Amino acid sequence: MAHPPHPDAVPEGFVPATHGGPYAKELGPFWSKPEEQHVSLGLRLQRRHCNSAGAAHGGFIATLADLGLIHAVAVMRERDGRPRHFLTTVNLTVDYLAPAPEGCWLEVRAEVSRLGRNLSFTEGVMLADGKRVARVSAVMAVLGPRER
Repeated sequence: MAHPPHPDAVPEGFVPATHGGPYAKELGPFWSKPEEQHVSLGLRLQRRHCNSAGAAHGGFIATLADLGLIHAVAVMRERDGRPRHFLTTVNLTVDYLAPAPEGCWLEVRAEVSRLGRNLSFTEGVMLADGKRVARVSAVMAVLGPRER
C-alpha cells in the first residue's frame, strides 16, 4: 500500500516561485518549474484551499489558474530579455474537469502562445497528481515597469 506524500513534499525540479504579490504569498508556498516550452506553478493542496467535500474550492482553482498563467508570462518575458513589468489579467477562462483532492500536488502547466508588447496570450492544463482537473487560458496586459 502506497503511503500518502508528506504534506510538504515537492516534486523533483520545482524551485520556490519568485513572482507573486502579497495575496499569492498568503495562499502558498508556490513552486515553479520553467521548462523549454512551458512553465509550471504548483503547490501541495492543503485543507485551507478546499471546500466542504475535501476537494480544491472552485475559487481556488480559478485563483491558481490566474497565478500560474500570469507566472508563465512573467517567466517567458524574462527569458526573452524583456524588462519586468506589472501584468494584469484581462480575461481568464477555466473549464473544470474533475475534483482535485486535498493533499494532491496541484499544478498549472502553461504555454505562452503569444508574448506581445501590450498583450500576452497563454493556455494550459491544471493537474492533480498528474490527472487533468481543469483547462485554463488567459489574456494578460502588460502595464508599467516594475523594480527588480
